[in-house]
Amino acid sequence: MQTNKTTFAVKARRILPLADEKAARGSQLFGRLKSIDNAVLIVHAGQVVALGKAREIRLPGDCELTDLGPVCLIPGTINAHTHLDLSYLAEKTTWRKGFSAWLQSLIPLLPRGQIPPETLTQAIHKACQDLAAYGTAHVGNIAGSADHLLAATDDSARQAGFGISHFCECFGFAQSQDETNADLWPPFVRRDLQERPELAERVAPAGHALYSTSAEKLVRAKQFCRKHARVFSLHLAESPEETEMLTLGRGSLFEIFRQSILPEHWQAPGKRPLAYACQLNLLGARTLAVHGVDLDAQEAQVLAATGAALCLCPRSNQHLGVGSADVKTLIEENVLLCLGTDGLTSNTDLDVCQEALFLQEQADIPGEALIRMLTVNAARALGLGKNAGRLVPGAAANFCILPQQFLF
Repeated sequence: MQTNKTTFAVKARRILPLADEKAARGSQLFGRLKSIDNAVLIVHAGQVVALGKAREIRLPGDCELTDLGPVCLIPGTINAHTHLDLSYLAEKTTWRKGFSAWLQSLIPLLPRGQIPPETLTQAIHKACQDLAAYGTAHVGNIAGSADHLLAATDDSARQAGFGISHFCECFGFAQSQDETNADLWPPFVRRDLQERPELAERVAPAGHALYSTSAEKLVRAKQFCRKHARVFSLHLAESPEETEMLTLGRGSLFEIFRQSILPEHWQAPGKRPLAYACQLNLLGARTLAVHGVDLDAQEAQVLAATGAALCLCPRSNQHLGVGSADVKTLIEENVLLCLGTDGLTSNTDLDVCQEALFLQEQADIPGEALIRMLTVNAARALGLGKNAGRLVPGAAANFCILPQQFLF
């Protein structure tokens, strides 16, 4: 909601503040959510100062009240995984033909200096404005694919009014001789951090994937994140092609990378993605794995035991034709789940509520579970503050109007 008033209030038929909620797993996801009916939320200087039943709450004398009508408000949603850098590629990649076909369509379109910078930044700015309109409070963004995009994306997000965490992916198999860990950051990110050192508090090195990044780089990136209390992110078990490449050293994904970044004598680890990530000690309470399409029930149990979170991107997976994560099994095995949209190269929009509605329809996941995935679970997965994902006094006044299709 946009307003010029420093202090304002909104009224709604119902508010779900999630004030006492903690990150939930398993059956905890399905618990009843406390609600305030005929509710008013008062905001001052961008923060929640009070909320309660309309008949019980007193408005400040200069406070403008807007009645939003018969809607349900929840805390602003958290989109735990998206690729804002690639927003300029909307509707330009191949869908529904598998991961390798999508990747082959994507690679020639990646920014390598030939795309005007304003094209990239304008697309990012529009994507951030759209995210704000969807009721987004925070985004986990994959960053660093072109010069100055880290700073431009950060500025666009903050101008749009939501928070952002940047995951800068390590990529490739070049051996490092740099003991300072400077090579963990993509070159474009290094330049942005030199010019804008204040960005460092919102940036962490990440792994792209087990098949595209050397084990040495992945381990060092995870160690950096552990040392500096940052969340480490990587794409994990995203497609059957990934599993085939890692276990057997062959397949369409292997052929794509054999012709580009794989060392001449690269050997497949001979392990499925989760087992290989465990061998490298990449998982744990501050790891955010993304996708998890190709995880079986035993692997879901192992993932839960590590304490890692898993971000589901169900519409993206469907659009690419890579399969679907077994959400019910992941819930039964107590995996900490959150939601992301991936990016506009594999999705129609960046509205994470639409991911939730997709799961509600396709996997019969109750609304209470989805709301927790959209808020408190995602806040935990991204390592955000104690008020993130909640509407409580002192929290940022980001809220989302819950789509009417939600059933709970």
